[in-house]
Amino acid sequence: MKTTILVAIMYFSVLSGCSSSRHQQLVELGFERAYLDGYQDGCYSRSMAGKTYQDGFRRDPERSVVVKKYRSGWEDGFEHCYADDRDSYL
Repeated sequence: MKTTILVAIMYFSVLSGCSSSRHQQLVELGFERAYLDGYQDGCYSRSMAGKTYQDGFRRDPERSVVVKKYRSGWEDGFEHCYADDRDSYL
């Protein structure tokens, strides 16, 4: 399931170019609000907090336990943003 989502995201990214944000692309693909929130938090955690170490990760602990789509979105956002920003972590 996770691989399918990432393939869909990458495929859509190639088709649409850089004209819209990833979040907007996911909205257009029909992802639910919980997944989108998780994706955004996971991406922020990897790209911003991962570089500064000041703010820590952005994650709703209660929601990630109860809402599977939030947890899935967070994990996907965390992994996808790492893949896009690899040079910053070398």
